[in-house]
Amino acid sequence: MAKKIVVMMSIKGMSGGSLMEKRLALVTESEATKDELCNQLKSLLDGYMCVEGYATETGIESRISADLIVFSSMEMFEIAKDMVDTTSPTIIANRSLNLAYLDQLFNLPNDTDVLVVNDSISNAREVIKLLMEIGIDHLNYRAYGPGEPYDSNIKVAITPAEMALIPPEIENQINLGARIIDITTIVEILSRLDLLDKKAHFISARYNEAIVRLNKHLYDSRTEVQTVNHYLSRVLDHVNDGIIAYDLKGQITVFNETSEAIFGVRANSALGKKLSQIIRYEEICEFMLNGSSPDQVAGSIGDCQYLVERMALEKQRGYVCTFKNMKNSRDFEKKLRQSMAKKGFIAKYHISDIIGNSLSMHNTLEKAKRLAQTDLSILIRGESGVGKELFASAIHNASNRCKGPYLAINFSALPEELAESELFGYEDGAFTGAKKGGKRGIFEEANGGTIFLDEIGDISPRIQVSLLRVLQEKEIRRVGGTEIIPIDVRIIAATHRDLVKMCQEGQFREDLYHRLRKLYLKIPPLREHLEDLDLLIEYFSKTAHGKQFEFSDEVKQMLYKNPWKGNIRELQNLIDYFQAVCTEETIQVTDFPDDYDDTNSYALTHAREVATSSGPSSPMSEGIEPVLSQYYLNDGEKAVLILVGKATVQGVGIGRTAISDLTKNQPVELSPNQVRQRAKTLEQKGLITLSIGRKGMELTSSGIAYYRALERL
Repeated sequence: MAKKIVVMMSIKGMSGGSLMEKRLALVTESEATKDELCNQLKSLLDGYMCVEGYATETGIESRISADLIVFSSMEMFEIAKDMVDTTSPTIIANRSLNLAYLDQLFNLPNDTDVLVVNDSISNAREVIKLLMEIGIDHLNYRAYGPGEPYDSNIKVAITPAEMALIPPEIENQINLGARIIDITTIVEILSRLDLLDKKAHFISARYNEAIVRLNKHLYDSRTEVQTVNHYLSRVLDHVNDGIIAYDLKGQITVFNETSEAIFGVRANSALGKKLSQIIRYEEICEFMLNGSSPDQVAGSIGDCQYLVERMALEKQRGYVCTFKNMKNSRDFEKKLRQSMAKKGFIAKYHISDIIGNSLSMHNTLEKAKRLAQTDLSILIRGESGVGKELFASAIHNASNRCKGPYLAINFSALPEELAESELFGYEDGAFTGAKKGGKRGIFEEANGGTIFLDEIGDISPRIQVSLLRVLQEKEIRRVGGTEIIPIDVRIIAATHRDLVKMCQEGQFREDLYHRLRKLYLKIPPLREHLEDLDLLIEYFSKTAHGKQFEFSDEVKQMLYKNPWKGNIRELQNLIDYFQAVCTEETIQVTDFPDDYDDTNSYALTHAREVATSSGPSSPMSEGIEPVLSQYYLNDGEKAVLILVGKATVQGVGIGRTAISDLTKNQPVELSPNQVRQRAKTLEQKGLITLSIGRKGMELTSSGIAYYRALERL
């Protein structure tokens, strides 16, 4: 069925003052064009005639007859001329672009490649011609018709109401509306219908209105741009860096106040000039103009050092260069770090602050350095007192975030009801007692830096859910608030608990565990690197600024036999105790704290008995103690030495895998790697020899003496 628009209008006849009806028929190809042109004619001829519209794409049922028939184009006349009454007069319309839609094109940057789409290449070229004739010539137009090839790099398409023909791959699609009937055709239509005298003033006013409306829009746009540029100029003038923008030929377009101070040239003298006319420093000028060189360079301008950075502006076909005074940058960075330090938002320790020369500590420190170089979250596992926060702080300072804030929170010391507000902050009035104006949480405070979540195993199920969402979405919402706040923080979590077991028992969310454990670091307990004991004692003694002590042989043995359940913290506390209480230069067993028996009952009680015994030493103890006192071995090293000793007595060698197997389910269980580490220490002390092949490990003469002494204990 053909769709027909009929606009009924009463018209006054030319004779006798009687009412009579005149009819105009409009023939187009598409429904969209028919609707657009019928609306145009109605707005001009309302009250004078009836307008009927026909579209060939939906079919024309009967022969068209009217006082005047208007074809939308010559192509349309050739297609539909046999469908009209031959006695009816006809006009071929000239078409022009609809001014109401053209403002969209002024927002496109100069030299943008634009695909002009129409139902044929010839019609697309006609649209391009019209655009160029009215002065919209700042774009690179490419004609396109259905099925034709086109440059896939083109990102913008425009069309006169043929949106369905635009290739779907082009995202930026602009509808210019159907081309309207131009003023020359309108004048001819009115002349044919004897209405020109009545409508001439109206037509002129209507077209002038459209032009004025477009000019007003352009003026408003220009005024808005000028206002924005005014404010941008004020912003650029208050930036501490020099900023210069210029085109590919080196002509300056932006020159802010800081640039004036750097180069001693006023902006009004620099704008429009070539870089070589303004910048007298040849190397810097060459860098600015050479787009293939590195993006930044350091250079001297006057008495100051500047970091010059260049950024290409592809659409604008030019560059922007910034000039950063390196001394001012260092001063600002210093002030920023001082401000963060006052708030406590700074990491105190570095990798170099961690004491330990043993193989296990060396490996742990090397791994920490490597983990620091990524932004992935880290889970640190270790017993209480091993220095988990020390490592977290050192990792932050060794990372790319070292200039950002560092905040720590301990969940074991934080009640659940406060955890959420501490982590995410809260809005004004969020709950009773909330601080007026609200408060930023540690995630906001640490933005751009690192958060250390200590004792993460103590976190409640409710907070686990909230924390998981933050890690997934990288955004937070304050308690009592609705605003979503994006955050950029690195998470370092730590625990002494077995989180895997807690996940299996349903006490810890498995998805949160895997979010936290993207990277993993295990810190060895002190009993696994007792070879660092002397270093640690020396360090804690110096940092206490107290007396330097000697230790009796009995005390040395007790220190090496101590299981150190409190690890480094326990050792530090013991040294602090000696510094405060002891008056003699040599520490004796009797100088230990009175409650030390509670945690080290067997070793210390035995030592006290030996030290306080009034009777003579037994021949056995006299023979054993000198041998054992020559070497201080931890439990793992003793276990390796005993197993090597048993093999040596039997006349065979033994390897580290066999030793590892023999320690399974024993008080000291060692992996093959741990056996290798302890065997290397024993070799350095001259107690065993290491050989490649079947011979494996064997005791030296000193090792045999030590082994025999251990057997006699």
